Amino acid sequence: MDTMDLTLAIDLPGLAATYGAKPRSVRNAFYLRPQDFPPAIYLPGTRGPRFLVDDVLVWLEARKTQAAPPPPPVTPKPQGRPRKASPAQIARARQGKGGAA
Repeated sequence: MDTMDLTLAIDLPGLAATYGAKPRSVRNAFYLRPQDFPPAIYLPGTRGPRFLVDDVLVWLEARKTQAAPPPPPVTPKPQGRPRKASPAQIARARQGKGGAA
């Protein structure tokens, strides 16, 4: 057997370390949605699934996305309760010419 033909397999914590996630989160996500992960293999004498490194690299490459565009500028919300009087009525009241205050 040639050592160059050796295919490596990683477990769930190794998969989590591959892309910087928490192992518990990856394990929970894998058991909830195994179809979202690379194909798993189950080796005799081991606990849990293993993933071939080649499959993981292909899976990661397929999940690449473009950077999200920046969000649109946020317009400030009006503060407090709106007045019942119009701005013209408020200006007249401040000048002492009557109107609603």
